Amino acid sequence: MENDIASLLNEVEEIIDHGTKIPMTGKVLVDDTVIFELLDRVRAAMPEEITNAKWVLKERQRILDEAQVEAQKLMERGRTYVDKMAVENEVVKQAQIYGEDIVRQAQTFAHDVKIGAVQYADEMLQHVEKNLFETLQALRKNREELKGLAKEDRERSGKSENEKNE
Repeated sequence: MENDIASLLNEVEEIIDHGTKIPMTGKVLVDDTVIFELLDRVRAAMPEEITNAKWVLKERQRILDEAQVEAQKLMERGRTYVDKMAVENEVVKQAQIYGEDIVRQAQTFAHDVKIGAVQYADEMLQHVEKNLFETLQALRKNREELKGLAKEDRERSGKSENEKNE
């Protein structure tokens, strides 16, 4: 087919080359019916791909436009996703900070409770120690009194015995 087209174009060139030249204008007179007939034959000889070239170009442009629109949508979705992840990441960071603050407060509270418990236990032990000391003192005093009574009793018993023996 390409050879057919080339030979038809060669015929057009020959018609123009052998046409009547108009002096001083550089123009040539040709029979338009012959030229139109040759152009019709060229069109008929063109392969289908060439006649569909405009459709292919239009389709290509449509596909490129659709691809551009889809790329824009994907870019927007990507931006939205990145923004969402940034917000979620910020929420996570805030939650971590809040959680760490709660842990710190709990540790401080636990430390304060522990110190309070130690102080309370120390005060209670001091109170018990004081009571035990007072009880011990009372016991010692009671023992001394008992010893004193026992000594008096022995002394009285010893005098009574001496008096009987005398």
